[in-house]
Amino acid sequence: MKLIFIFFVPSEDKEVFYWSTWLNSTGQMDRYEGAEFRLPPLEGIWEPYFRIPFISYFVLFQIAGYCIRTYSWKSYNGFKQYRLRNLTLCIIHSSISGLWSFLFSITHQQIMLEETIHWYSPWAAQLPILSMAYFICDAMDMLRHEISKWTIELLFHHAASVFVFASAVLPRKFIPYAYWALLMEMNSIFLHLRSLMQISGYSALKQSLFRIIQLTNIITFILFRFAVQIWQINWAWINRHRFHIFYSGIAFVGGTFFLIINAILFVRVLASDGYLGEFGRKHMAIGRFVSLPFFIKKFN
Repeated sequence: MKLIFIFFVPSEDKEVFYWSTWLNSTGQMDRYEGAEFRLPPLEGIWEPYFRIPFISYFVLFQIAGYCIRTYSWKSYNGFKQYRLRNLTLCIIHSSISGLWSFLFSITHQQIMLEETIHWYSPWAAQLPILSMAYFICDAMDMLRHEISKWTIELLFHHAASVFVFASAVLPRKFIPYAYWALLMEMNSIFLHLRSLMQISGYSALKQSLFRIIQLTNIITFILFRFAVQIWQINWAWINRHRFHIFYSGIAFVGGTFFLIINAILFVRVLASDGYLGEFGRKHMAIGRFVSLPFFIKKFN
């Protein structure tokens, strides 16, 4: 209809009409033009493009959590049961986000390496939004069942993750950079599987499989956490003049924060797996499902 209507516009008004039509069709793009030099538009959380998918993913994770609590790990009880159910949902999220980001990085290599700031597509923004919804669901689940030093660490991690992803989704910039961060979930698949097998006792029943998962966890930890973070920090330093100092702060301060968290986690994993000897196993290993000195909530 717009094309037909053009023929009825007086010649002196055609330029104005063309300009107005172009603005209407590209207004959304103009709104985010140069957004990398401005602070993220926080009001964007109320926009349909963010609000509707976020609520949808949040509800889906709540439903998934309900199904897991209802039908799985019934032979366990107390804290072990909670951890196994929580880890099951963790694996679901890690599998979705890790595999999605990995496949994206393979099929969109140029975008990942060269269009890290400006490339945007509504479907690609769904993965960071989905992860934001998951992290909030997981934080709520932890607060309902556990208050411990582990909870505090994970809450800081989840809050920082939501903040970082929001800083990419709201201005519609740095989506490929968010995908780089989500590559870490490739390791989380094996990290969570390792914990699930330990807590459930399957690590003793299926020792060969558990050993494979342990080794794969260490290899993917180095590749998808440390190597990815080194690339991210290096990229941010090289391109620091191309965006607002706010995003530089996220890249450097946030990158350092996650690097420290991952380094601590890596040492704990190595200690728990016996690579640091008996002293490491005793003093640095992850013992969340065995000993909880800060645990204050009772289970029936």
